[in-house]
Amino acid sequence: MTRPAPVTPQTVAVIGAGVIGRTLATRWSKAGHTVVFGVRRPEDPSLVEFAAEITADVGTIDAALAAAETVLFAVDGAAMETVTATVGAALDGKTVIDATNNLGRQPLNSIAALTAQAPTAQIYRAFNSLGWENFADPEYGDLTGDLLYSGPVGSSQQIVETLISDTGLRPIWLGDNDKAHICDTITELWFTLAFERKYGRGVGIKILTR
Repeated sequence: MTRPAPVTPQTVAVIGAGVIGRTLATRWSKAGHTVVFGVRRPEDPSLVEFAAEITADVGTIDAALAAAETVLFAVDGAAMETVTATVGAALDGKTVIDATNNLGRQPLNSIAALTAQAPTAQIYRAFNSLGWENFADPEYGDLTGDLLYSGPVGSSQQIVETLISDTGLRPIWLGDNDKAHICDTITELWFTLAFERKYGRGVGIKILTR
């Protein structure tokens, strides 16, 4: 797998401490990034214990955003409009990754809300289209899974590709965020395969070329 050009280890604010946020935080901390969970209840004993185990920090959402250069949103998609309205100004100038899914509504992504509240942020759609199991273990025999993402060209793109690669997945860029709907369609494909077609949560995506 060809890795992206190396970037300086990041301080990443992980907003949300569910299984997606915890899995990615674990991978990124092991890769040498500094991880700060931003949550409503930073005193939660189970989260404090988990963060200590992976050498991460825990704080309020505001504190995590203030400390970070890069931000991952891994909260309930239905809450994103409220969350972005509250913290949008703190996102300006940062690399922001939308991993949320607004299930049952369209679009699944929160790119528009993020862009409206943080117009100078570099916003990407990634980590939304696979189950956490793919981030914890990206290997399928001799193959490594892929993660398709969207967002603008630039230095932030290298950061996002590095964070994807640090999970073991291969990043595949679809284009700017006019392609975010394709990331959402892949999410729908994953849910269909995993649950309706009974492939299970470990099902992954691989792009083959010759």
